[in-house]
Amino acid sequence: MTLDISTTPSAARRVRGPITSRAWRRTLAVSLSGWVVLAVGPSLLELSAPWRAFAAGLAVPGAGLLYAMPAPHHHHVGGAGFTAVHVVVLAMVIVALGWALRDRRVVASVVVVAAVAAVGWTTLSAPVALVAAAHIAGFLLVAAATGWAFMFRAIARSDHVTVPAIVVGAATAGALLTNSHGAQSFPLAWVSWAAPALAIGVTLGIVLREQLRHRSAQRVGQERERYLEQRRATLHCPILTAPIPLRRQALPLVSEASPDQLRLHRHLTRLALQPVDSWTGFDREGPGPLQQYRYQLNAVGWGLSMFGYAHTPAYWGAPHQAQLNLFTRMQDAQVWGYWYQQNLLGNWDFRHRRADPIDVPQNIMFTGYLNLQLAMFRQATGDARFDQPRSLRFQRSPEQIYTYDHPAINDIVLRNFGTDLCLWACEPVPVGRGRRNGLVFPYCNAVATAGVAVLDALNGTRHAVDIAARLRDRLDTEFTAGDGDIIAFLVSGLGLSARAFRGPASTAAIAGFVSPLLPDLAWRAWEILRDEWLDSGRYLVPASAGKESPTAGDWGSGAPTNAEPLAAALLLAQECGETEWWDTLWTEATRQLQFSPDQPQPGVWAFERASVHANGMLGLGGLGRAHALTDMMTVPRPQQWARGPRIRAVPYPAVLVAKAVTDGAGLDAVLRAGLQPQRCTVRLDQLAPHRDYQLLGAVEASVRADEYGRADLTVDVGERTVLTVRPS
Repeated sequence: MTLDISTTPSAARRVRGPITSRAWRRTLAVSLSGWVVLAVGPSLLELSAPWRAFAAGLAVPGAGLLYAMPAPHHHHVGGAGFTAVHVVVLAMVIVALGWALRDRRVVASVVVVAAVAAVGWTTLSAPVALVAAAHIAGFLLVAAATGWAFMFRAIARSDHVTVPAIVVGAATAGALLTNSHGAQSFPLAWVSWAAPALAIGVTLGIVLREQLRHRSAQRVGQERERYLEQRRATLHCPILTAPIPLRRQALPLVSEASPDQLRLHRHLTRLALQPVDSWTGFDREGPGPLQQYRYQLNAVGWGLSMFGYAHTPAYWGAPHQAQLNLFTRMQDAQVWGYWYQQNLLGNWDFRHRRADPIDVPQNIMFTGYLNLQLAMFRQATGDARFDQPRSLRFQRSPEQIYTYDHPAINDIVLRNFGTDLCLWACEPVPVGRGRRNGLVFPYCNAVATAGVAVLDALNGTRHAVDIAARLRDRLDTEFTAGDGDIIAFLVSGLGLSARAFRGPASTAAIAGFVSPLLPDLAWRAWEILRDEWLDSGRYLVPASAGKESPTAGDWGSGAPTNAEPLAAALLLAQECGETEWWDTLWTEATRQLQFSPDQPQPGVWAFERASVHANGMLGLGGLGRAHALTDMMTVPRPQQWARGPRIRAVPYPAVLVAKAVTDGAGLDAVLRAGLQPQRCTVRLDQLAPHRDYQLLGAVEASVRADEYGRADLTVDVGERTVLTVRPS
């Protein structure tokens, strides 16, 4: 039985849903009221010039410096001390300009030299122009610094201290400069009311522009709905619009990995197997919010688990150790320690200074992602070691130690889905009681929901189905634009939303993680993606989808390539059963992203034009088989896999395991030589103690298990060697 959740027609969607609208109206009312007070308050209260400059600086960053510009006839203009102060201001601007152009050394050198020459000439010949230029340049510097701090500190690092500090500091500087000029007329005194008026005008302009864009998006949405109706009529099949019940009886398919899959798997395994204190091969953390170690570890882990579940559930060996290494890295403070600063500056938690990265409602990017990584690992390997109490340890200092286990982390994820918005935050914003608001990304919440679903399949619970019903409603009412695409994020508690950042590829990335829970969303996302990006041939053009939203660009490099969109399309095609398109997309990814061998490591191939994160995501979408993630989220791990024979070790990477599956009594495996044919030892475990087993594909005809259920076989491994083990 399914719960019917109808999709709101595009034409009926509002710019914002009811929850976001309430927050947006409150934000708009407070902002407009504040600017009105800043515009008329100084005049009504007959405040002095310094206070008027300060008010202007609060309304528009740096406007107080414009207010403070002295009249040309001011008696200090031309004085040595007065001129020196303004030269210092211009020098600061020149240094900032050179820093901004540091990646273009020639351009930066020319600009800096020209600016220094201009300052020198005006100092000697036109001191009045020098003073005016300093005030204007100071204003521009503050405005640029505020914009930079908003994008790269507030958005990228949840630093909600730097922007206010710049604004208040510049406003104070404007007030002090105004005061230092004494009682005189200021030619730009009108800035005191013009700055708030500008802020009001820009805000109203943004609101109007948003409405116009929404109407345009609605027209696109109507066209899409007509296309989808035609597709439904052509396919003659109903589209489910509700979470599907978990399947209990089906046995997951285990297929043989292709040579390309083995090559990429070797790359991810090699990366994860290196000593945990070395980050060689990983992308360095960058200034952007996505260029972080944690996302690389998540993606590599997801890719390895996908391979293990689809092809080698009866094999541990080196890939299993690689996964354990990833979890060790996830517990490294340099991976999760960012939360201390984000909580401090993002939540203004100056009193408690909490550093726990797990039990918080604004860090889904760590807790939710780790939960999926743990669940996929257990589903793929059967290893439940992280279910043990305190099996995960996060230590920042001898006094700050936080211990968790997988069930506890999953409980926290479930609790955080219990808000009115359902979706919870990735990064904090210091608004509201309880500090629960922040930047809410549907993509991150889809990942977290998938983690709950995989654990549901393992434990026989139905938490994800309950979440999915509310998630679908909130996605449709709060996060879906007029054209039907899901927006990149919104700021809960404030009602701000990044509605411009969206597109078919971004929506497909979200749908891929929740396809078995929200099949209507997955079908719609696939049909739109195929119509607008695939059938049109746009996917053949590099970077054609990498600019839709922050999550569409390459997370590791920030480059607007098609790496992440192709990975998302592969995953969605896999889960929708579109095998022909999957083959086409994989072929295009190998061409466009240069899937090529690593010369120092023969047999290891990677996507050279993609980051580590993108390689991992291409592994998630490319190392499995049809409906693999759906099965992980809906089918319990078979008991046969837990008690049947298993390949415990092979001499990796000299020998690669392309397939390993057990029926609870015997074992079927396919081995391939990593570089050249050779004779090797294959160790088995989970055999019945002291029992004889018949072998095919090994040098021996039979083998007897020891008292621990282990046995060693001798196998001549060639290009493709089939090994079968059967109880006598």
